[in-house]
Amino acid sequence: MKKLITVIALIALISACRTAEPVIEPEKPRFSEVDAPTFYREAMSSDGMVVTAHPLGSKAGREMLEKGGNAVDAAVAAAFAIAVLEPNMSGLGGSGAMTFWSHEKGRADYLDFYAALGEDPDYALDIDPDSLRTRERGVAIPGMVDGLLQALEKYGNLERQAVLAPAIELAEEGFTVHHLLAHIFENYSDRFTHDEEAKAVFYPDGEPLRAGDRLVQPQLAEVLRKIATDGRDGFYSGEVAERTIETLSEGNSVLTLEDFENYSANWRGALCEEWDGRRILTSPPSLAGHEVILALKLLERSGIHHMDHPVADGEALGALVDAIRIAMADRTKWHGDPSYVDLPVAGMISDEYASLRAGAMGGDVPDTMHAGNPWTATERYTAPSACTGDGYFRLPLNIEKQDEDSLRQHIPSEYLEYAEEEDDDQQTTHISVVDSKGNAVSMTNTLGLYFGSGVFSDGIFYNSAATNFGGSYGSIRGPNRTAHSSTAPTIVLSGNKVELVAGSPGSGRIPPAVVSMIVHTLMYDLHPADAIRMPRVFPVPNNRRVRLERGFSAEALKTLNERGYVIAPSNYPMNMYFGGVQMIRVLEDGTMIGVSDPRRDGSPAGL
Repeated sequence: MKKLITVIALIALISACRTAEPVIEPEKPRFSEVDAPTFYREAMSSDGMVVTAHPLGSKAGREMLEKGGNAVDAAVAAAFAIAVLEPNMSGLGGSGAMTFWSHEKGRADYLDFYAALGEDPDYALDIDPDSLRTRERGVAIPGMVDGLLQALEKYGNLERQAVLAPAIELAEEGFTVHHLLAHIFENYSDRFTHDEEAKAVFYPDGEPLRAGDRLVQPQLAEVLRKIATDGRDGFYSGEVAERTIETLSEGNSVLTLEDFENYSANWRGALCEEWDGRRILTSPPSLAGHEVILALKLLERSGIHHMDHPVADGEALGALVDAIRIAMADRTKWHGDPSYVDLPVAGMISDEYASLRAGAMGGDVPDTMHAGNPWTATERYTAPSACTGDGYFRLPLNIEKQDEDSLRQHIPSEYLEYAEEEDDDQQTTHISVVDSKGNAVSMTNTLGLYFGSGVFSDGIFYNSAATNFGGSYGSIRGPNRTAHSSTAPTIVLSGNKVELVAGSPGSGRIPPAVVSMIVHTLMYDLHPADAIRMPRVFPVPNNRRVRLERGFSAEALKTLNERGYVIAPSNYPMNMYFGGVQMIRVLEDGTMIGVSDPRRDGSPAGL
């Protein structure tokens, strides 16, 4: 009863504040509110739902559903559209990943289209991350175009030209710049003002585009047309690729035209594990889905079900922080490109290992949360999937049997430590889709840093993915490797039906944001619009500091502090630093509730 009263009170408090969404205002707005894009944060439908970081991106996806397309058609159309609408977050020069659930086939799939290094052996020899901070050297082979087209070819119902049409129109005819994008243009102009072509588009007349201005991208529209007509060849070979390589070579990049032509996204089995009577589908390494699963399993063992909500209860808040910190410590050490690095993923997400690691929860907080040893939890390299019975984690090529002391490659000891907290300006975008037949897509795309490396060619910003190597086990550079990422596109199933689809931008804050949404929505049964407004936390393994948003009760924070955590509160009730979740909750009667995070831009579109 006490827990129920607490949750009801929280819902009442949050609901009263739903309209008070923080926005970043320019000093002198140039437009009337009539001209501003409308960001509805919540939508309901029983026939399909698309949720993205921009209403026009969600509209592009919904148009595909209206044309008879499925969740993949909608997600791909939305992704190309968002590449136009959010040039700072994702784009054709970036990368991403997609978790997919086919309700019709009762199977999960996962597509990794992260940016990869080229063939040049210099990548393997150069393990100093600072040496790649120059613009062109920081670019890896972009995977987004190949990945989206592969997804469309394998699972889509619609023709490529129809799916790219909304993005082409947005690039060619333009759209109204909104407050947040204008803020980014003004505050991160150093990323692109050294490039005259980029300045002409985003910084005309020596001033950044302001809210209310129209952003038109004719060069990008032309490349999108080539892709619509010629497929991947319109981007990875021919004149577009040749001009890109020429631009990169000016900064001593070692990427070649052959690297671009040979790139291919990888279909891997999605991680799929039982949790709380449900099934979690999420991303395997080199992404961070195993962090999400371990954190949820730790919370399941903490007894948080029987506690009041973490916003009010210190014990529950401590359990949430502990679980996130432990899972982050393990993922930070055990990550890497699974095609080249042997990883104990089957052990890390097993019930046996979760029970073992749960012993580190509670009590006095250690200065450093050390990673555990998942190799001891299981001798299996591949475990049966809770979704299909097949192996969900493919055995990497050329792997010899490994234990905790013998590594397949020589790695200097200093690189076996934890990676430091990631850059605050690493940014991303997320797309969630459910169609009328119950198929679902959770897709996260990124350029890395704002505007990626800042390299600009043919209207496209190129990623900064080559700078993500060199931190720890699994992050050593090598030819054709992909870097680790904190993204975790996730789907939750109840039986064979989708119950929740979620993901977020935010670098290292992504897994905590996804875990928090699942906990608030499914463990505490909050309405999605209330759950997404709950304050968030971000602990790190290397110290006892916990960054958190304002909104937790004084008693809960006191309990957390008494255990030894150092509280570092945000200046705002909802801070974009903590992510920008795009989420769909599907109720038992089939009603879909789409919600967008008020910390950033976003808007759902129901069919």
